[in-house]
Amino acid sequence: MRGPAGNIKVLTEALLAKNNNENSEGKLGGAFTLEEGLGFIHEASTSLMSTLSSLMQIAEIKFNKDLPKSDCNIQMIIDDVSMQLQTSIIEKKAKINLSLEVLNIQYPKAYFESILYNFLSNALKYSKPGIPPEITIKTMMEGKNILLKVKDNGMGIDLDKYGDKIFKLNQVFHGGADSKGVGLYLTKTQVESFGGNISVVSRLNEGCEFVVTI
Repeated sequence: MRGPAGNIKVLTEALLAKNNNENSEGKLGGAFTLEEGLGFIHEASTSLMSTLSSLMQIAEIKFNKDLPKSDCNIQMIIDDVSMQLQTSIIEKKAKINLSLEVLNIQYPKAYFESILYNFLSNALKYSKPGIPPEITIKTMMEGKNILLKVKDNGMGIDLDKYGDKIFKLNQVFHGGADSKGVGLYLTKTQVESFGGNISVVSRLNEGCEFVVTI
């Protein structure tokens, strides 16, 4: 939060100096017009609000341990998430394969939908140029646990380079995408808040497979 908040402070000071003709050059006032300065402040405030929104989501997940579980039909939730992402699915000619040995789970529906949305939207966003995304969603039992696996054929992640950062906040591993590095951190928080864990297997240019143990 310090970055955008600091930018707003510096920019407003520069605009005030420009308005009062008091050493405006020394306070960046000569570097931009009034209109440009207001535009920069708007961008900084938008970034600040986005960060606050993300932090509020994270805090809500971490402290709201009593969120009621419900009977989640996995197929229906996948269908709902796919509908939300339909434009991107059609545009990229994506194919979604299902292998659902477990059809229903007890879980907060909003969280499970969010987890699947983040996996699918990332698979679409980070698909390889010119290659239709192929996404496979599997559920199965492993002892007393339910496994959710989501695998894609996209750009993948260099785990040797980024393995210790992949589930941390504000981490982005590919350029050219509209990403703030929040989705995987939120997903990890949603999973771990109810006693589960999440892992990933990936190689650069060979796609990703995320595994959630519920």
